[in-house]
Amino acid sequence: MKSKFKLGDALLLIGTLAVFGLSIVLWIFIMTNDQYFNRISQTSRVAEQTRSHRDRIVSNLYIPTNSYGFKNGQLYRLYDAKKNLPLEFVKEIKGVKYRNIKKISTDKKQYEEMLHNSECVQLSFPKEVSINLFTKKNVKKGDPKFRRIFITNSNDFLYLGNDKTYTIYRINLIKGDFNKLRSYASNARGKIPVEFVRLKNCYEVFFTRQDHWRIYSYLTNTQTDSYFVSRLLGTTNVTTRSNKKGWVTYSLNYYTNLRVPKAKTDRHDFHYTRYEKRKDKTLNDQLLESVSFVHKLGLSEQDLRYFDTTDDSISYANYVEGIPVFWDNSSPQVMTSFTGDAVKVDFNNTDLQIPIPFDGQTKTLPSSITVMQRLVNAGMRKEEIQRIIVAFGVEKDNSHDHLVNLVPGYYVKAYNQWKSLAEWEKVDFLSLNKYKQAIMEEGK
Repeated sequence: MKSKFKLGDALLLIGTLAVFGLSIVLWIFIMTNDQYFNRISQTSRVAEQTRSHRDRIVSNLYIPTNSYGFKNGQLYRLYDAKKNLPLEFVKEIKGVKYRNIKKISTDKKQYEEMLHNSECVQLSFPKEVSINLFTKKNVKKGDPKFRRIFITNSNDFLYLGNDKTYTIYRINLIKGDFNKLRSYASNARGKIPVEFVRLKNCYEVFFTRQDHWRIYSYLTNTQTDSYFVSRLLGTTNVTTRSNKKGWVTYSLNYYTNLRVPKAKTDRHDFHYTRYEKRKDKTLNDQLLESVSFVHKLGLSEQDLRYFDTTDDSISYANYVEGIPVFWDNSSPQVMTSFTGDAVKVDFNNTDLQIPIPFDGQTKTLPSSITVMQRLVNAGMRKEEIQRIIVAFGVEKDNSHDHLVNLVPGYYVKAYNQWKSLAEWEKVDFLSLNKYKQAIMEEGK
């Protein structure tokens, strides 16, 4: 039997095949474009999170801690409780866009001329930070660092300075406006005469005269072990063990633990450790990662600021009227350390909470140059002195369980470690200098 092939059947078959083929093409197009748009969306979210993260850092932990200006040729440390200059700078820099950044000098003479430029308002960090962190985006390759910000009479640019390398950078700005900052600086109520003195790797601010410094009092808040265990280790599968030396160790697993002092020891130093293989990171990346651990602790961050970087450790301290606070003789509030195989976070579980009205108590401190001379006379090598600052030491006030006094005093960083002046004066410098010399010779 012969089959009859009609033209209509042929056209129907061709149309069906065409529709089927077109549907496959459309399906492939939709799927590939979904993936494409998903990638765009994910990239956008990551970029947005990064910008938000950096914005929070710049407006919180990583802001300048001190400001300086000249009057009649004299350099002053500026402070005003009602018109905080560093916070005003952060407000004014938020809306600024950056055209470009350019290295303009590495000459020591030019750097010192910039330091003593009476037309500039200066803001400084206690230690160098990354330019890319400051600008909230990577405007410069190589992760360059700076410590000082120089605000000139122009709103079109500002200068950044690196004490260690004498490097000056110029950043050209769009929509810059620092008029209010300049006004605050010229009318600041607190003006203490100071001078810049070159120490090992930086220009330190030296107080030029003996002066009376206020003693402040604060009510404190102390968090329990369980609070930090929950935040750092979680609430499940955590084991506990004690030892006879006064420590309790909480462990999530072999790689992650939190070591805390027993309550009866009246200590407040906590130690978190997470073992993991780590790659080398830039300073900018370390600063960003360090902040995430600080946030994780859940301590009050209102007055917590970046304080120092030593080797692989980054520390944060509370600041009261621009002056850092030391706990337990010479410990900052938080210190994060990054090594090749671990992350460590050392912190104090007590927060400064409520300031008590000033009652008139003061302490007389000598000039900074007098302190340096005392240390040199005691045997400290001048070339080993890295920083000399005034800071508050925390002392318990026996009139109330949760009351502490912030007592001003000199603190010195030398031989890569912080100690109070009183602690340094007890050191056997003859033995310490011999040890340092032996270490240097071994490294040759």
